[in-house]
Amino acid sequence: MKWSKQNRILLFLSFLEGGSLMAAELISARMLAPTFGSSIFVWASVLGVTLGALALGYYQGGVFSQFEKRDKILLSTLIVSGILLILMPFTAQWVLNFAHVFPFRQAVIIAAVIIILPPVTGMGMVSPLMVASLDHSIESAGRRAGLVYTVSTTGGIVFTFLFGFYILPEFGLILPSMITGFVLGIIPAYLIFRHGWIKPGILGAVFIAGLLYHQWQTGLRNERIEVLYQAEGILGQVMVAEIPVEREGLVQKERTLFVNRIIQTSYNPQNEKFNDFDYFHAAADVFSAFPKESNVLILGLGGGVLAQDAVKKGFLVDAVELDQRIIDVSKTYFGLDTAVNVIRDDARRYINECNKSYDIILFDLFRGEETPAHVFTAESLAKTRSILKPGGLVIINANGYYKGQIGKGTRSLYKTIRALGLYVELYPTDSLEEKSNMIYLASNSRDTFDELLPNYMQEQFIHSDSIDIEDAIILTDRRPVLDHLNEQATRRWRSAYLAYNKTFYQNLHIPMFN
Repeated sequence: MKWSKQNRILLFLSFLEGGSLMAAELISARMLAPTFGSSIFVWASVLGVTLGALALGYYQGGVFSQFEKRDKILLSTLIVSGILLILMPFTAQWVLNFAHVFPFRQAVIIAAVIIILPPVTGMGMVSPLMVASLDHSIESAGRRAGLVYTVSTTGGIVFTFLFGFYILPEFGLILPSMITGFVLGIIPAYLIFRHGWIKPGILGAVFIAGLLYHQWQTGLRNERIEVLYQAEGILGQVMVAEIPVEREGLVQKERTLFVNRIIQTSYNPQNEKFNDFDYFHAAADVFSAFPKESNVLILGLGGGVLAQDAVKKGFLVDAVELDQRIIDVSKTYFGLDTAVNVIRDDARRYINECNKSYDIILFDLFRGEETPAHVFTAESLAKTRSILKPGGLVIINANGYYKGQIGKGTRSLYKTIRALGLYVELYPTDSLEEKSNMIYLASNSRDTFDELLPNYMQEQFIHSDSIDIEDAIILTDRRPVLDHLNEQATRRWRSAYLAYNKTFYQNLHIPMFN
């Protein structure tokens, strides 16, 4: 089929629209992550608002497709959608500054609506208008519709892989959003200018205003804060900043690793000391009970604190980390010892394919405050047990809730481990659940607890009679619902963060995203 020049131009615009739509969805989800995390609830909000905006756009586009001047409406819609994409980072920064005013669920939905609805509604209008605007060298209306949606979807596929695997990790959020909006609007702007339908100075003024606003935001920094590293990606935001902290009457800068704005590691470059949490000290005490040259597997690297401690104790350490940014940060900013054998892989995949045995297997897989559900199933833990040496120990770091509905995730993981025939104890790092980490200690030998674990930990184990597992479920690959069971706990963590955000991140002018 020989397509007319008009049809070729329109189909290319359809390709750009489909790609820009998926870019907007990925970018908006990453914009929400520093404030709300990247839990299934956040993704559900992004997807729900996106689909709602598309439905609204499809309907409105269908209405406008009946108008006589639909070609002008189509080009104008693409220009406006491009402008809204350019402005999306600034809209996001504005609305996220007020997120703490609302409860968590309402806040994430309101933010998603304000950030996503305007540009995606505009892009949703494009396909119905495009079908109506194609000339009749493509005779069938059904054929025109199928062609437009095929080309648009193909653009979405290409941009999804391009943005997810390369552009966002490499260039952040603001610049890709602005360039995508510019590319989406520049061709229809040229066409509409050529026809004399709008003065070019108006669009130029909007672009310049956006660029100036970007420069103003970039220059807004607190001199006491030095952001050493900040990168966006599918797995969330990773940031390293040196922040003044007062300890024992002295104010010193501490190098801090954040994942989706939740602190993962804190390090004092002056005295080369890690100022971390009770969880790290407890895990380090457990390590001390094992002899030198023990084989240790750490799933989830973070800043490398526990990997460093294990190497100092003379252990042979394998550390598995999926996110290359975390690996780079731990080496560059936290001095990860070269003796640590770092493996870039998904924790579950490594466990499934592992043919090596370990004395200690540590799961430290918090991404912000979220734990990947696919790793903590009966099938995954059974494979973990198969690579654990006799008398070895499995350590799992999780949130501290274990009572009531909010603690059902903890109790379900406990029940799952017990169902595999492992001996398991729960050690809370604090008496208050909301301030505590819960450390699961599991072994294939009951003697491991009595012979190796510190007395203070054994004295603080939660007695099994206090753990009601009647309503708990066994987590399986067919039902990997740990993230759902932990949703209330995740929301409580994030709600506390929203309040903290107002008094800490905003007052110190730490950038929301780059």
